[in-house]
Amino acid sequence: MNKPNKIGVFFLSIGLIMVFYSLSSYWKINAIIEQPVFQPSRQMALSNLRQVQPGETIGAIIVPNTKKSIPVYEGTSAKILEKGAGHYRKSALPGENNNIVLSGHRDTFFRFLKDLEKNDSLILETRENDYEYKVTKFSIVDSNDSTILTPKSRPILTLTTCYPFAFIGNAPKRYIVTAELINTIALVNK
Repeated sequence: MNKPNKIGVFFLSIGLIMVFYSLSSYWKINAIIEQPVFQPSRQMALSNLRQVQPGETIGAIIVPNTKKSIPVYEGTSAKILEKGAGHYRKSALPGENNNIVLSGHRDTFFRFLKDLEKNDSLILETRENDYEYKVTKFSIVDSNDSTILTPKSRPILTLTTCYPFAFIGNAPKRYIVTAELINTIALVNK
């Protein structure tokens, strides 16, 4: 085999490995998204969440128009964001009259953010209540902008991910979706 053929085989092999890795990641994420986060009993009450440790499940984001359920975990470490969305520990918890901030990767669990439109519905499901939000605003900020953590005087859901969506590597901006609480559905089986 001559040198140009060896180089071609090498690059073809690398390409096939990249395609296999991408497909396996896609299948893994879809398997997680399509599974329910809670058992029907939802044993732990939200009021106990202040004692939740990083990595523990605190809820799920349900995107009604896609019928997907994305698990939400306490914390935003790289390991946590591989499993679903992460809750910023310094932000409010569901049910509090303040700003709940959730983060996720743009190329995995928060890929749907680019398809949202104003007035779309998002449901934050917890073990105690379901909270329905209406999307009200989109913005793009610098990666070091901390205004998304600003406390609010009303219940707000803030979703954040890297931007641009098609950027390779560490993206320089953040895509922010803001939604206002419009309905709280108390669960009968507490």
